[in-house]
Order: sequence, then structure tokens, then C-alpha cells
Amino acid sequence: MARNWMDKCKAFLLDIFFPNRCPFCGEIIRWDMYSCAACREKFIEANGKICRKCGKHNCSCVEGLNYDMAFASCFFGSDGVNKAVYDFKHIGDTNIAYLTAEDAAEYMKAENIAKPDIIVPVPMGRKKQRRRGHNQAELLGRCIGKTLDIPVRSDILYKYDTEDEQHLHTREEREKRVKELFYVGEKRLAEGESCVLLCDDVMTTGSTINECARQLKEIGAKKVIAVVCAVTKLEKEEA
Repeated sequence: MARNWMDKCKAFLLDIFFPNRCPFCGEIIRWDMYSCAACREKFIEANGKICRKCGKHNCSCVEGLNYDMAFASCFFGSDGVNKAVYDFKHIGDTNIAYLTAEDAAEYMKAENIAKPDIIVPVPMGRKKQRRRGHNQAELLGRCIGKTLDIPVRSDILYKYDTEDEQHLHTREEREKRVKELFYVGEKRLAEGESCVLLCDDVMTTGSTINECARQLKEIGAKKVIAVVCAVTKLEKEEA
């Protein structure tokens, strides 16, 4: 299991008062599980079906992709996955994050992909993060970090405070606006930080991941691997 002994003790004690539940169906599961067996088999399937380069179900590789490969455990759109992602975003239920971490680690090992040097979460605006109490991308990063034993760096990428919601815009609007949303600080990546794992909860068009990857490469990243909990199946897949 990805949790360390402190996490396991916490999970065991919390389970006494707040029984652990499958993030997809809501059924009570053992304290040291991340989902029920039926839902894991049903929903953790995307990594075996998506294009490893662009991360889409119907490959949409085009020129201009700044990330080098992508991993996504689930397909966003079914009720179970939507519920798991919603709970992760809004109440910080990390079961789907640990599932994603283990799934990505398994596929990286099977495909002989070298372990990244650092993990960088897609940032959230400070005001929004204060209201929500957490950044789900950072939570995912910490779950992956524990699984792969990789440091998480939340001091590299930043997002301007805005009430704008990317998912409400068209593909063209997303690509235009995303360049105005994120920025890097004054730090450059060190030589030992050249392979970056960039993580977020959901990838739809990929414009956010692509822009963040571009900025990471501008400050020294040689390779960017994207990991998300879920990827949206678009009617016409677009990068």
C-alpha cells in the first residue's frame, strides 16, 4: 500500500468513527483499501487504453504538445468516477488519488519508464485554495510522492487569483486564457530536477497541462510526465 505507517494508523483510527467508503460506489470497504474490488476493475482502466503520448482515448497527438507522456487512471464521465472526483475536489477524499498513484507506478514500471525527479502539482489560486482548504492536485502529488518516494514541489508553478473556471469555456477559449493563468517563480530547476511529474485531477482538452509543461520546460525541465486521476472522453479528441 502507498500509505506510510503514520497514514495507516490515521486511517485505522478514522475508520472507527468514519467508515472508509469506496470513492466510486460509496459502499463501506476495509480501512486499508482504496476502493471495492468491483469498482477498481470497472473504473481503473484508462491507462491501458489511452495514447501514452497525448493521454487521450482517441489519439489526438498534434504538434505543440509540451508534455512528453501522460497517465490517466479513469475515464471521466461515468457517475462513479464523477462522484469520486467531486469528493476529491471538495472534501479531500484521497482514495482516488492513491489509486491513481499506484496505477501510474505500476504502468511506469511495466513500461520501463525512469522515475521522475520531482512532482509539481498544477497550482490553484491562493484565494480559492483558502476557501476550499486544499488543492486537490497537490493532494494527488503527495499521494504519488509517497508511492514513488519523490519530493513534491509546490513552490515552482503558481496561478493568478481569478474566479474564472476553465471547464466552462470552449477549447479555443481555454487555449487562449490558459496562457494568462499560470506563471513560474524566479527559481530554475536544478540539474537533478530535469524530469518532472506534473499532476492534476482531471484532463479535458489538455490545455492546462500543456501550458504548465511549457513553462516548466522554460525553466529547465527536459521531460514532463503528466499524471491525472481522470481523462475526459471527448466526442472529438483534441489536445
